[in-house]
Amino acid sequence: MTKQLNLCFALIVLVSPVFTVLSFAQVDPEKALIGKWEGQAEVAKNRERAIVIDSVKATGSGEWIGYADGGKTEIDISKKDNEIYLEWTGAGGGKAPYRVKMVGDNKMEGTVEAFEKGRSVPRRITFEKVKGGDVK
Repeated sequence: MTKQLNLCFALIVLVSPVFTVLSFAQVDPEKALIGKWEGQAEVAKNRERAIVIDSVKATGSGEWIGYADGGKTEIDISKKDNEIYLEWTGAGGGKAPYRVKMVGDNKMEGTVEAFEKGRSVPRRITFEKVKGGDVK
C-alpha cells in the first residue's frame, strides 16, 4: 500500500508541471490582456502605475500589437517558449520603457526604466489585473 501511494505521489509530482505549462500555453493574449492593470514599482517615489489595455490584435505567428489608454500607448506582445512578453513606453514626461511577462492569468512581472541623476536604472515592477474586459 505504501509503495502504491509513493508511486501515485511521484506520478502526480512529475505530471502536474506538464499540465501547468500546457494550460498556460493556451492563453489567448487577445482575450487575457484586455482590461485594467495596476502596478507597483520599486522606485524612489514608490508610485503606483496603471495601464488599461483596450485591444490586442495578432500581427504574425506568436506576435501581437496592443493598444492601451485610449490608443495613446502601443504595446509589442510576443510569445517565446510558451511565455507572453509585453514591451511599451510609458506615457507622460518620463517615457520610461516597460518590459514585462505574464505570470499566470492575472499578473505581469518585469522591469521599468527609472531615470535617476541622468541615467537609466531598471526597477522591478508587478502588475495585477483589477478589471477584465472592456474598460471605459
